Amino acid sequence: MEGLMVKPQVKVEKLEFSDPTFEAGSVHTARSTLTNPTAKEFTYDLELYLDVTKVASASGSVTIPAGSSRDVDFSVTMPLAEGYYQPYLDAWVGTELIAHYTATELVTIMVTPAIIVGPITWVG
Repeated sequence: MEGLMVKPQVKVEKLEFSDPTFEAGSVHTARSTLTNPTAKEFTYDLELYLDVTKVASASGSVTIPAGSSRDVDFSVTMPLAEGYYQPYLDAWVGTELIAHYTATELVTIMVTPAIIVGPITWVG
């Protein structure tokens, strides 16, 4: 008797940033809790990205035993353009996209006013 194939699945429990307002070009960490609801261990290839154009992204892999959960951290360099960006998280097993998660909160990118003043020189 041939064994049953277990189809890979993953459940994204949450995708969190400490505060989703960031300075343009700064680096921040997002954490997601992923659960493997199947009866078999799988290795998931993950990509976290901002906006459908992927203006910022981070990727990695995680192996999750059957029925277990793992927290996964993503280090992301924020885009340079001000605006509001929708975060997404995709999970793949091999070439199959098994989850496309959309975060509930937008990421806000801002540029704080700043200036660098050089030395004062007299020219006349």
